[in-house]
Amino acid sequence: MTTAVEAGQTPTLGQQTRTGALHLTFEQRRGRTVLIREFQKAPLMIVRPFTLPCGTLSVFVVNPTGGLLGGDHNDIQISVGPGARALVLTQSATRVHPSVTGAAATQTVQLSVASGGRLEYYPERVLPFARSRLLQTLKTTLEPGAELGLTETLASGRVHAGEQLAFTEYCSRTEVWCGQQRLYLDRWRLAPTPQIRTPGVWHDLNYVASGVFVGPGTVQRWPAEPGRLASGLTAGGTIWLRAAASSGPLLDADLSAARQSVRQQLFGAPPLQIRR
Repeated sequence: MTTAVEAGQTPTLGQQTRTGALHLTFEQRRGRTVLIREFQKAPLMIVRPFTLPCGTLSVFVVNPTGGLLGGDHNDIQISVGPGARALVLTQSATRVHPSVTGAAATQTVQLSVASGGRLEYYPERVLPFARSRLLQTLKTTLEPGAELGLTETLASGRVHAGEQLAFTEYCSRTEVWCGQQRLYLDRWRLAPTPQIRTPGVWHDLNYVASGVFVGPGTVQRWPAEPGRLASGLTAGGTIWLRAAASSGPLLDADLSAARQSVRQQLFGAPPLQIRR
């Protein structure tokens, strides 16, 4: 595809697009998790990694440009080796700005975890502005004995600006595989219409979340908040979470408590002490 810049034209507003890349590899060295490889291409970058009291190496992903525009693409690849413990967070919400041309912003995330390794990936919520489009895929490949914690959160729009369900399209596909077995599949396609806000669909719940966890332990205390949060076991043997709330802070509190409960039971891990 020839861009306006390659053709010698002056790009107009909405035609200038960006491709960000972030490739991270975590390994265990002398009993400690270290980031042995990092490739960053603006606008994606990371804050310097630091080790949490539990021994997990934590990394914050940042996007200083303020979000995704129509036509932008993010490529994120994270690999965790045997015995390594990595926690990947984002510094702020993923803001998807209006698409002037109608082109979608796209994001692909590829995660891989070796046997005995653990990756926890908890990005902040996706915040779609009015007239925005986002297509994203997330695929995780696990070796037997690998551990995974993953949550994703979506807002119905800029709620306080009155933009609930004003975005054009949101598509998301999340998969977790172990060898040739698919453990988990979560697919979303939302193209809001005036009729979509009906009881049982969104109603007054403007924030939703999903999660999947894989680990050697068993869950005896299933997180649940009537009308707000549920959890269970997939046919593939993974733990799933679903949550919805009328406010972002309420959803975050429910999700954080559920996440801590599940990871303690599955991983035998202490509570995360995250420094922001």
